[in-house]
Amino acid sequence: MRIVPPYTPDIQAWAENIRKFLGKALNQLDAKDQYSSAAEDGALLWDRTQKYVVVASNGSFKQVATKQTTPTANIGSAGDVAGMIAWDTNYIYICVGTHDGSTAIWKRIVLSTW
Repeated sequence: MRIVPPYTPDIQAWAENIRKFLGKALNQLDAKDQYSSAAEDGALLWDRTQKYVVVASNGSFKQVATKQTTPTANIGSAGDVAGMIAWDTNYIYICVGTHDGSTAIWKRIVLSTW
């Protein structure tokens, strides 16, 4: 079942509808047990500027490591920003800057067996 937030042109009414909607919809997310809701623990959000998932909890935001496209060169590509992580069978790649077309912003670490 798809849940769609209510919409109205009146911004105050819309905000109140969103508040009510979130109060109901957040309880439908995964929860730890039958007595707790996902809203009590935090929320996953998308950072449009940095282009990664963050978790909001206890008044702070933390990046969630998600696999990015493996860079083909250390200068990366448009949209790459510090904090991005990628990996393949040989390396873990970490982006340490913002793509500008010429600066090396990706570093990599060799993976080995142990």
